[in-house]
Amino acid sequence: MSEQEVTLPWIDEPMALSEAIETVAQVSEDDDEHIEDLEARIEQLEHQIAVLEDGTSVECPDCGSADDVYKSGVGAAKLANDGSLSDRSADAVNEESHLCFECHKAFTPTFE
Repeated sequence: MSEQEVTLPWIDEPMALSEAIETVAQVSEDDDEHIEDLEARIEQLEHQIAVLEDGTSVECPDCGSADDVYKSGVGAAKLANDGSLSDRSADAVNEESHLCFECHKAFTPTFE
């Protein structure tokens, strides 16, 4: 008795049913690995977005302070409120995402 042949949508030629089942199982396993990789990448990107949106969990790369770090917009507002927002500091906060009031440096966190 010969084995029945089937055609898979992504393969042009018919193949034995047992071979087709093995191929589908392998593709499913490969897809699961890719899905796991994508989910890990999405989680990492969501964390990076959260860090960029909220300065409170960010440490300054220059002085190590985490207590006096703000998002650039909040930092600019604090500087403007104190009357110390200069053209130079406005340029700095426009170029970077965070501002450290401890050492007065603007920076964008790096992600590893």
